Amino acid sequence: MAETETEDSNYRPVNIEFLEQGGDELFDIFYRTESFGEVKFVKFASSSPEHQDKVRNILESGETEEEFYIHEEDLFKYYKHATNTLRAMAKNPRIPQKEKAQKVYEVSKTIMEEFFEYNASNKILTSSEEVMSIMDECLSHQDVGFSALSEITNKDYYTYTHSVNVGLYCMTFGIKIKLPPDDIKYLGLGGMLHDVGKSKVPYEILNKDGKLTDEEFNEIQSHAPMGQEILQGMECYNTKVCRMAGEHHEKYSGGGYPNDLEGEKIHPFARVCKIMDVYDALTTRRSYKKAMAPFDALILMKKQMGPEFDPKLLDKFIMLMGPDL
Repeated sequence: MAETETEDSNYRPVNIEFLEQGGDELFDIFYRTESFGEVKFVKFASSSPEHQDKVRNILESGETEEEFYIHEEDLFKYYKHATNTLRAMAKNPRIPQKEKAQKVYEVSKTIMEEFFEYNASNKILTSSEEVMSIMDECLSHQDVGFSALSEITNKDYYTYTHSVNVGLYCMTFGIKIKLPPDDIKYLGLGGMLHDVGKSKVPYEILNKDGKLTDEEFNEIQSHAPMGQEILQGMECYNTKVCRMAGEHHEKYSGGGYPNDLEGEKIHPFARVCKIMDVYDALTTRRSYKKAMAPFDALILMKKQMGPEFDPKLLDKFIMLMGPDL
């Protein structure tokens, strides 16, 4: 008789295409059924090698449309498999760069969704470093620019999609201005993790459509220092990455938060992050606003918000975006 589980919130959908390359650790895979209002998760394949042949057979047949799930405790094992597959894809010259980037984006998005939407341990964030490293390989191709990113990024604003979008914009900017490889990695990773402090802000405040009260705005503002504190506390991130979380709401002209820094006192990576943070927020849809066109967003940033940004970095971003508008 098939083994079943009923704890819906403990299971996560997975893309079994990302299991193609495998990994050192195996785990159980389930499919979801519902009968008379009762949800059950039925084991499709156990962690035993012979059952994993089921997965290989599906991948070889190309029939991967059915949705499969894993238990939340196996997420790290899943991401290990996923990054192995992504790494192999990145090195395959027959796969188009856009397709590679799309697959990496999908994994990046699920990592950040797990952190923000399911209250996962901070440890889940460590998976992002390997994924962003693979994305670096995909985006470093000369034909991949900001226009390619606009085709793969999610256009609806969620904290987790926004985080990945900002990371990719930051990384692409670093590649285009020819930063050293390590700095490109830190810039992309810092962009992806810049909003981790929002995980500590009450959901109803974070997603409020109307005007925030002074108290609620103070809660929102707290996400910057809390984000830096979270990343520093993990003791595995470069100072540049941590400062991007803490300083991406500082304004070049002063008056930003949390420390009212200005000009060169703001870390240059945080200055880049601020530009990408605002640009993505303007060009994605929310329940209470339409997305702005890229050209209109850049005009607004330059003409009405200009003093908030490092002018040299903003002009460089506009110049790099120019051919894509």
